[in-house]
Amino acid sequence: MSDPTDLTVAQATAALTFGQVTATDLTRAYLARIERLDKAINSYVRVLAERALAEAGAADARIAKGQRRGVLDGIPYAVKDNMDTQGDVTSDGLAPRGKPAATADAEAVRRLAEAGAVLLGKLNLHEGALGATTDNAHFGRCHNPWRAGFTPGGSSGGSGAAVAAGLAPFALGTDTMGSIRIPAAYCGCVGLKASYGLVSNLGVTPACDALDHVGPLARTVNDAALVLRVLQAPDPEWPGSAEPPANWSPLPADLPDLSGIRLGVAGVVERFQMESSVRLGFSAAVGMLRRLGASVATIEIPGYEPTSARRAGLLWVEAAAAHAHEPFLDRYPDAYPAHIRAMLDYGRTASAARLARAQDMVQRTGAGYVRALEAVDALVMPVAPQPAFSFDEPVPATQAEFAAPANFAGLPAVALPSGVLADGLPLSLQFVGRKFAEARLLAIARVFERVVAFDRRPPL
Repeated sequence: MSDPTDLTVAQATAALTFGQVTATDLTRAYLARIERLDKAINSYVRVLAERALAEAGAADARIAKGQRRGVLDGIPYAVKDNMDTQGDVTSDGLAPRGKPAATADAEAVRRLAEAGAVLLGKLNLHEGALGATTDNAHFGRCHNPWRAGFTPGGSSGGSGAAVAAGLAPFALGTDTMGSIRIPAAYCGCVGLKASYGLVSNLGVTPACDALDHVGPLARTVNDAALVLRVLQAPDPEWPGSAEPPANWSPLPADLPDLSGIRLGVAGVVERFQMESSVRLGFSAAVGMLRRLGASVATIEIPGYEPTSARRAGLLWVEAAAAHAHEPFLDRYPDAYPAHIRAMLDYGRTASAARLARAQDMVQRTGAGYVRALEAVDALVMPVAPQPAFSFDEPVPATQAEFAAPANFAGLPAVALPSGVLADGLPLSLQFVGRKFAEARLLAIARVFERVVAFDRRPPL
């Protein structure tokens, strides 16, 4: 086998099953690639080589005995460094002075370990998971693998960059107002946020637990579904945990086309100011969906005004994050960059009346999305109003406008590549589905994925 890091999760699991590669060989290949390439990208803040090789060796021993635990046994991955891994300090993208090492893995990490997946390391993120550039003051900028000096998005920027660059076959990120899907869009990979409650947030530093979602970034829709199947499980220790309907599965059917599928495009999204390249790309994607057999209609979403909704969500997040970080913010204020301190201070001084108004708008926006989905199988829209941008440019305030409402509603959403811009940067699309309808949502996404000509590996 020439380069095992070229394999998707599905391909790697087949190679392991048929003895074409070992988990140790696969892990060593990824560790070598990280060593060779990540100096320029800076997606990892810590490589856990000793743990990875031990877990790979254990996977090989199980495979040799015919006791493979499932499709992720022996498959390497990495996690955003706001998730606990036993024995390591969880940095949250900040200078972690005074913070003790985690005594246990986060529940999502524990479930992957139980499935036999091999943890390569911890990934860079925007400080405190409170931004969308991953221009990290403590660990350094994480660069978009498609273009140095450009953002990979955030806050799960390291997760998107690592997957796109082939430094992990999949990674975990967190999504509070788009923080899985924005890096997936900017880096040209798949990002999946499942229905709220399906994947436990236990052991993850909250930005806003009511909006936070743990989920996978991967190279293909099917890979993301395979990971979600392992991550999903009720967690009695996490208050947000939800039980899906009987026989729930995220694994998508292999549809031949989109005949009979009803898709909705929000009128307010069509009217919103976007970069011309994104607007043209979105129009082309909608045309492709129609050619695949889908009916696509413009619909109005009750109570949804993108900018007002995003501002309301951000205030709620700032207040919740201020509460989560309060012990360390007061003791170690210089561990927080000035812009993060300002956000947290703003959140903890917000009046109860302002917070109540913000939460009301968030809830009304989410309810509008749920109602809109009564008439269609999925909503379709760009992930963000612009593609990846240079660190030298002003940060657009509107990055989360199209992504945040799926969090407000607790609905599943998937971002995936929709093409390549003239300058070579990835272009992306997202689908938002009904609650617990991950299989239907991902089946739609897979049909679109098949017809999009996109090389998911940047020319590093």
